[in-house]
Amino acid sequence: MVVLVPHEWLHGLVIRYYGGEARYGVGIAHFILPYAYATTDHEFTRNQFIVLLLTPLVVMTAVGVPLMLVFEWGWLIVPLAANAAGAIADLWMTMTLLSFPADVRLEDHPNGVRILGHESDRPHGISVTGVVWDALSGAAVTAIGVFILLAAGGPLALDALGVDSLTIGTPDTVTFLFSFSSTPTEISMVVGPAVLGIGAVVGLVYAFVRSYRRAKPAVSEK
Repeated sequence: MVVLVPHEWLHGLVIRYYGGEARYGVGIAHFILPYAYATTDHEFTRNQFIVLLLTPLVVMTAVGVPLMLVFEWGWLIVPLAANAAGAIADLWMTMTLLSFPADVRLEDHPNGVRILGHESDRPHGISVTGVVWDALSGAAVTAIGVFILLAAGGPLALDALGVDSLTIGTPDTVTFLFSFSSTPTEISMVVGPAVLGIGAVVGLVYAFVRSYRRAKPAVSEK
């Protein structure tokens, strides 16, 4: 409930922002899986609906991750991970909508989405393999790049700035990103597992951008 309430409330805020009236409810999928939803009778453009889908994931992550790192609240990884897991359907719907032209209209319903357009608006297919590969390759390149930047550039920059000690994240947890310590006898530096989380986020964004670009020809043919 700690995760579901703000998640659906943020969906509702976006619905109201675009002129709709949000309604909330709960249901059971496949007879065993409970879920919550926010819906409305309002009609959206494709891009408006994508904003509606992604807002809870983006906002809660953007607020939670800095709090977790600055105040060393490692326990926040649990609700943040739960929120990300709950947003899987939102992410997949976003990937699907990117294959439709931007001028289609959408109606949201508790059990699905109705897409209104022309016969020529048939979606340009999305390759699941392509999406996964883009996400993995983007995550790998980003993680390696951030690691090199922190390991090679971090100590040099901080030492030049006169910073004697800096820790980002909580040591010995998945939130730990980087620590630096400078004494008269040595300079030490450690890069933590949070670099993988940064890679995962950037890889996901990269996969979205690539999917959007692949879908653009379907728009231009209309």
